[in-house]
Amino acid sequence: MTYEIKFPTTGNIVEVRLNGALSFETFRDMNVELYYGPEWQTGMNMLAILERGTDVSAIDSKVLRTEFKAELERMTEVRGPEFKVAWVAEDAHNLPILRLWQSMPFVLGVFDIEIFADRDSGRNWLEGFEADWPELRRPA
Repeated sequence: MTYEIKFPTTGNIVEVRLNGALSFETFRDMNVELYYGPEWQTGMNMLAILERGTDVSAIDSKVLRTEFKAELERMTEVRGPEFKVAWVAEDAHNLPILRLWQSMPFVLGVFDIEIFADRDSGRNWLEGFEADWPELRRPA
């Protein structure tokens, strides 16, 4: 499997772990499962981890500007307002593609992205935006 989604039992941080050779199709399929599944609620944020050994070489600036841009536009309304993503690159060689995505003009202002080298730092950042909505506090 190239991705695994873990919904929280309480709180609003969904953890996604990605590994292997990733492509746009990986992210499109993940988005369908994540945002159209029964567990997604508006107000959730995402901790996305590119695990060690993950290969993102199939994703370049052209793919980001075309396929990923269209996907971002399609998903914006589904995710809801105030959406935040903490990206974690366990391998430093994956940082450039995350920084490129973060800097795309169509990403700026649509949702907040921060990039981290480890899971705990990313989770700590997201916990600063933990939801107070009762429906996100109940056990799943």
